[in-house]
Amino acid sequence: MKRTRHFFAMLYASVALIVFALGSCSRERSFESDEGKVTVKGEGEKIRVTSDEGTITMSGDEGEGQISVKTADGETFKLSYGKDSIPEAFPKDIPVYSPAAVKMSQTIDDSKSVVSFSTADDPSQVTAFYKKELPAKGWKVENEMIMGTMTLLHVQKGERELNVTVNKSDAETIISLVVGPAE
Repeated sequence: MKRTRHFFAMLYASVALIVFALGSCSRERSFESDEGKVTVKGEGEKIRVTSDEGTITMSGDEGEGQISVKTADGETFKLSYGKDSIPEAFPKDIPVYSPAAVKMSQTIDDSKSVVSFSTADDPSQVTAFYKKELPAKGWKVENEMIMGTMTLLHVQKGERELNVTVNKSDAETIISLVVGPAE
């Protein structure tokens, strides 16, 4: 249940950021799909997101890249985001491919991190790097899946898991690293 709440909270946070980042004139906006309706409403320094799943309230500091999310049942977690840099909380035992540019980063409650990079190098070169360097840092490759130009690696170390996605996109290769507690 906690994983579902975090998923919906992240989804709502993303919707809210998109709505208000686009400079919407209205302080309230609704979106409907086959899955239901989501309403995003600005309330002073806070944003309230309501759906059939419940209501969450978000507040934050755009300059600092911080968002605090409080669910309807009172659960609170913090989301940090940024561009062009790896979060301080990102584990030091995860190798970072080079040369690559950071495209996006997020940290949730200092326990889960997502970092996306881009490089001009071939996806097979990037995948080979992670298949060699992760075990050297104590990570165990549990699963590898290849789907067209995309490779997914699921690795584990102790009580943590890491998902590495390497995908060719136009003229660049996108690398996504998602790390958090094993579930």
